[in-house]
Amino acid sequence: MKQKMAGIACFSFLLFVACGPRQYSGGKYVHPEKTDLLSDQFVETDMQKIAKDLSKSLLSSDIAKERNKPTVLMSLFTNATDEHIDMISLSQKIRTDIYKGQKFTFLNERLRDSMKKEYEYEAGGLVSPETAKKKGKQIGADYLISGHLSSIRQPVGRREIVYYKTTLELTNLETGVIVWTDEAELKKTFRKKHVGH
Repeated sequence: MKQKMAGIACFSFLLFVACGPRQYSGGKYVHPEKTDLLSDQFVETDMQKIAKDLSKSLLSSDIAKERNKPTVLMSLFTNATDEHIDMISLSQKIRTDIYKGQKFTFLNERLRDSMKKEYEYEAGGLVSPETAKKKGKQIGADYLISGHLSSIRQPVGRREIVYYKTTLELTNLETGVIVWTDEAELKKTFRKKHVGH
């Protein structure tokens, strides 16, 4: 009987170890641009490729060749896919890649409310007049950059084809005219297989 109880206890312990909570170990760094297509969802490699293609196109446009660096503002980026995609990260990645080309001056639209509060604080007498920043000295934008991401999923037997299209537009703020636009396209194919339990 003792042997039977010991066997049950040993089996229970092994079952707990095999099926109990697991932790990751032995992690390592990999290059951020290494492609691992393990999911049919929008992944970081897609974001990197889209940003690289669109920023390269804009940096080679006639607008980018103007003598005075145009002042631009990142505007609305919309997501028409069936996935939750961080459009702020996508727009920031595009902005960073364009910024590195040193052909545009970017305004920080996300800090406008914070800057407004700081102006009010500095004008309240708590900051020396010599160092207080005054309203009315910000630079106005010449152009707005906006983007739109859409996708099409096409199941074909045991395969699935996923297509993404990202459109980027540069709009003249004064006239409302689109002065430049381009698209970046991605097409990925996946083969479905049964995963054993």
